Amino acid sequence: MEGRARYIIVAIVWIATLSALLAWFLSVREERLAFAAGPKNSESFQLATAIAEVFNEAHTGITLDVFETSGSAENIDLLESGQIDFATVQADTQLGERINAVASLYFDAFQLIVNASSKIQSFKDLEGQRVAIAPAGSGQNRSFWFVAGHYGLAADQLTALPMSEEAANFAMIMGQVDAVFRVRAPGNPSIRELVSDHPMRLVPILQSEALSLKQAAIMPGTVPLGSYLGSPALPKRNLPTAVLERILVARADLNADLVHAMTRVLFERHSELIARNNLAGFISAIDSNSRISTPLHPGARRYYDREKPGFWQQNTRVLASLLYVAAILSTAGLALRSRLMRRHKVRIGKYNRELMAIAEQARCAESAQIHYELKDRLVRILEQVVQDLDKEQFSQDEFEHFSFAWQAVDTLVRDRLTLAKHPLTPLKLSPSEGRQ
Repeated sequence: MEGRARYIIVAIVWIATLSALLAWFLSVREERLAFAAGPKNSESFQLATAIAEVFNEAHTGITLDVFETSGSAENIDLLESGQIDFATVQADTQLGERINAVASLYFDAFQLIVNASSKIQSFKDLEGQRVAIAPAGSGQNRSFWFVAGHYGLAADQLTALPMSEEAANFAMIMGQVDAVFRVRAPGNPSIRELVSDHPMRLVPILQSEALSLKQAAIMPGTVPLGSYLGSPALPKRNLPTAVLERILVARADLNADLVHAMTRVLFERHSELIARNNLAGFISAIDSNSRISTPLHPGARRYYDREKPGFWQQNTRVLASLLYVAAILSTAGLALRSRLMRRHKVRIGKYNRELMAIAEQARCAESAQIHYELKDRLVRILEQVVQDLDKEQFSQDEFEHFSFAWQAVDTLVRDRLTLAKHPLTPLKLSPSEGRQ
């Protein structure tokens, strides 16, 4: 028996020790989040790196890791498979129900670069030309074919060569392609590298309003004068083009507290982000006016709604008006009730005075006939009072007080009627009794 107890005690000690170790491990275990950010030389990757650095400094115990990907399409696949928590995507990317929006990061512009001596003056002039475009499956690749379709250019009417940005720059410099198409923020380093030492120019992409009719995420925009060179300016003027947002998205099932923490870093550590990457200055909230149709993640919405006035604050004026009207109505109701009460008292007082008059007449009258008339008056008064009570012209309490008085007067009339019908006669005594 003692041996069994010893084994039980040892087992309890081991279970307690293992439980304590497990609790300690869980408490100190570092949580890691994955951020898919596109190609390593892209603005989205560089901005994501800056965000991760600031996020990691702000949240001890949570590490945000940035991963290089081929672009928006791969990012979406990684999010939907649950391998990634956050990602950057072009706003025109089709997102499923498993993905929610967090914030707008910056605007990308559609940019078409050609040799300064090229005869290409518009997107339509790409027919029969060789064009370096982004790899298949990327958002940039999809955007190129979207614009080509708008201008009526089919795949067999030009030579589209998917390649990396480095390869595209080299091919353009070597004359192996006639144009390069990019969807990048104005001032993009890769484009600047291409045009800085070689005679290049940018071609305007017109009809952006018409493009937005087909894809709501696309908006009219410009590549600002001198975005790539200041003297001589390149472009030489504000160049019209189409633009769309680069947005931060997250898995819809990602913990709302984590997404709230990320959103808070984006907006409350803005200066730290800008110090690391200038594009952080364009980070903005996604609101009801945005062209982004993807639902907001609950964690991001919670942050955006933090300063919105509550129900009582939003409806202060309406509530004040309602209270004012209620006060007026209650005052009017009390005044009306008081008036009705006065009317009730006047009416019931009239009946009570009639009862007192009948009582006085009953005490003074000696004729039975007069008492019968008084009884008739009592009955008529009672009938009238009952009718008034049905019409709610006075209260039940007032009626009870009246009925008590009425019964007393009725009893008095009955007694006086009995005396009038049977008067008391004095008792006659014999002479002998009188002498005694």
